[in-house]
Amino acid sequence: MRAAAAGLAAFGLGVAIWGAATAALDIPEAGVDFQAPGGVVSSVLPGAPGWYSGIRAGQTVVELRTGPTELDWVLHARGPSADQYLPIRGITAELRAMVPRSLGALLVALFAAAAALRWPRPAAGVAVVAGMVGAVPLMFEGHPLVSSFGGLVMLALPIAWLASIGLRDGRRRLLAIVAALAVGAAWLVARFVAPAAWEPAETARTGASLAAVAATAWVAIDRRMVRSAIESFGPPTALDLVGLALIAGAAVSLWVVADASVSVIGLAIAVPTLAYLRFRRPFVAALDRLRYGDVRERASIDAVEAERGRLAREIHDEPLQELSGVISRLESTPEAAEAGALRDVAAHLRAVATDLQPPVLEDLGLGPAIGFLAQRANAKGSSVRVTVGLDDRTGTGRLDRLPPEVEIALYRILQEAVGNAQRHSGGWRVEVSGVLAPGLARLTVRDDGVGLDEDALRDARRQGRLGMDSMRARAAAIGADLRFASSAPHGTAITVRWSRS
Repeated sequence: MRAAAAGLAAFGLGVAIWGAATAALDIPEAGVDFQAPGGVVSSVLPGAPGWYSGIRAGQTVVELRTGPTELDWVLHARGPSADQYLPIRGITAELRAMVPRSLGALLVALFAAAAALRWPRPAAGVAVVAGMVGAVPLMFEGHPLVSSFGGLVMLALPIAWLASIGLRDGRRRLLAIVAALAVGAAWLVARFVAPAAWEPAETARTGASLAAVAATAWVAIDRRMVRSAIESFGPPTALDLVGLALIAGAAVSLWVVADASVSVIGLAIAVPTLAYLRFRRPFVAALDRLRYGDVRERASIDAVEAERGRLAREIHDEPLQELSGVISRLESTPEAAEAGALRDVAAHLRAVATDLQPPVLEDLGLGPAIGFLAQRANAKGSSVRVTVGLDDRTGTGRLDRLPPEVEIALYRILQEAVGNAQRHSGGWRVEVSGVLAPGLARLTVRDDGVGLDEDALRDARRQGRLGMDSMRARAAAIGADLRFASSAPHGTAITVRWSRS
């Protein structure tokens, strides 16, 4: 199958190249044999430009106008009811008008030939259709052999695909081949021997070609692959609809509009649009992150806090309660020496649960929670002491406090900043200061350590140290402004500001 697909794709590409070159460069032949003016038209090739201009055998040649080039001659013939004119310049312009669609067919055939080895059935089918479109200028060219080849190719290409790749039933293959041979032979006979039968023969050839193309499309399309592609494509976006509209507009311009510049613009739109549709998944994912990144980050932070609360409750509700019972029973046994060690374990679990979800923050608000944070930090035995200097204008009632999501975000930012200062500042003192009100928070964590110069600060940010990513994410989630200032040897200051807008 792959060899047949590659051969058909290559043949379709060759026809498309020939058709594009013919549309762009050739001067069509009239397909008319006639005697000098005053004589008669002796024969007209059916399907040639002269035939479609209304010239018929037996008409009187009234005039033959000539000029400096072969494009300048015009044949004037007179029939029983009307005069007919055959201007070579005019039919050449019609041939040139086929250039855009021929170039489009050439591009499609080129892509299909490139994909023929990987997706042989559909790629060869697409190349067949592109070759048929590319053969249209060959039919219009007017030369007896070239135009006959173009007409037969439009019938032979889809039949060849069905016979070699598409149809698996031998009887159907034979039937398709016999039908194509019969139609093609009748068409050739009508063209060269019996012009009176040309019209029905051409109609039969066109109908057989369209039927073969329809059968090719039906068989070539792997419906399971299409279904899988649609499912993997995901829900359509506005950009997808715009892209499909642009491709449809480009296709219409290639097929209908005779202006080459319009068709070139259509191609210029279609190619990047097709590239977008091919690589839409990473593009849409990036756009999705840009549009909804803050929402998802906020949801992620909320999920983390919810999980912290769940873990804190589970630690407090079961392990700590059971451990307290064990300690009580051991304390009633004088010889048990393990009670003290278990009390240390229980204290550690309480500290972990408190860090996960500080009860004071939930019960009393951010101001008391900051005092509790400083107390806990000093109790850890660090040489860096934490002091608090707040102007706290909030109350303990929910209406007198900051919103819950703002309280927890600011608390986590201060927790990270204080921890960083104790671990890395190299100083002796950390001060938490600022103002708290129900609709306003302005907080600063400042240490008296060695600070960081600009290069060290950039390196720390680039490497994700100092917890800046986490603090920025939490600040962005609540719409707060986070500032980081550090200069050696004057310490470091982290300021976060939030206001109700």
